[in-house]
Amino acid sequence: MFICIDLGGSNIRGTWINSSGLTGRVAHSSRPKTLDGTKKSLITIINDIRSQCPGKVQKIGLASAGPMDTQKGAYLNPTNMPELKNFHLRNFLLDRFGLEVTLENDAQAAALGEIFKGCLTGETDAMVFTLGTGLGSGVVVNNRIWRGKLPAGPELGHLYLGPGRKVKCGCGQTGCAETWLNAKALHDLVLANGLNIISLRDLDTCLEELNPMAIKALKQYGHRLGLYLSQVVSVFGISNIGLGGGLSRLAPYFISSAQQTLAHRLSKRKWLIPEKICNSPDPEMSALWGMCYLMIQD
Repeated sequence: MFICIDLGGSNIRGTWINSSGLTGRVAHSSRPKTLDGTKKSLITIINDIRSQCPGKVQKIGLASAGPMDTQKGAYLNPTNMPELKNFHLRNFLLDRFGLEVTLENDAQAAALGEIFKGCLTGETDAMVFTLGTGLGSGVVVNNRIWRGKLPAGPELGHLYLGPGRKVKCGCGQTGCAETWLNAKALHDLVLANGLNIISLRDLDTCLEELNPMAIKALKQYGHRLGLYLSQVVSVFGISNIGLGGGLSRLAPYFISSAQQTLAHRLSKRKWLIPEKICNSPDPEMSALWGMCYLMIQD
């Protein structure tokens, strides 16, 4: 039995999962934007899960946005969670609960989760991109997370996608793929197409009603995604692409456009065109599944 936690910028969620993938009730909690508040919320949610677990807990696995040095068990300089800079998360959890702790970047964990229980179940190689507040990326090769020489793995959201969008990325630069493909970028596309919505949640209703402005915005978003994917597949040559994060629920409206752009960009290198581009059946579970799978591997 494993306790699996997903710590995000605004929320913490978690559950127990066993080695067969059986899952308990998912507990949710808001994450205070302070170090002490984060610690208290973690203690509360882990104690709640532990009390509900039907067997002896072996390990705690926690996925989090980063960057994080998973070997040292400490955050580096997380741009979206500056209050956690240099926080030694593993030592904190070990001292509090006395259980072995496994840490992982949330996008890397999501990539493992999608080959364990998600849209790419059974595959051994995959790239998974989490589309939401940012653009996370995870690369899996032979059922293992691939990091290269980087402590947190490749940050593919910071590949340069072009100069046209002047919004500054969290890394301090402009032109990063993250600024072209995150939730704010999609919201700006929708507004530019004349659809005045306050929240992207309002977009779901517009799409259900086949609003032409909403559909056009999603096609444009898919075109951007296709341009981006044409770069990463040229580097990694991995033909299984998974999409997670909050925006992946809209994938039925933009995957076709992404595939068309990919086919055009790779028309003379057809062997690079991905065999699968699919969206997660449950993006909120991706990183939790991945942490379970990672602890099984360990």
